[in-house]
Amino acid sequence: MTALIFLVGMIVLFWLLIVMPQRRRRRQQASLVADLQPGDEILTVGGLLGVVRDVGEHEVVVEIAPDTRVRVAKSAVSGRMEPEPEPTETPEAQLP
Repeated sequence: MTALIFLVGMIVLFWLLIVMPQRRRRRQQASLVADLQPGDEILTVGGLLGVVRDVGEHEVVVEIAPDTRVRVAKSAVSGRMEPEPEPTETPEAQLP
């Protein structure tokens, strides 16, 4: 009886620590890929940063430098980059 409780506990623990996070990540990835639009700044699994210029069924065209565009599989998109906030002007330090 104790062995059965231990086995069930291990299965539940495995489910909570391994399966659930993988499902959550898979759903987030599918949502990210489905929501890609031209103009989004993305990061690929290979480390390329760029701006989406065109979205196809299975791939996106990413501009990684001015007039340099590459085709990337949608599954290789690892994240959307947030735009950097505009720098605000700070008052000049006054010298004594």
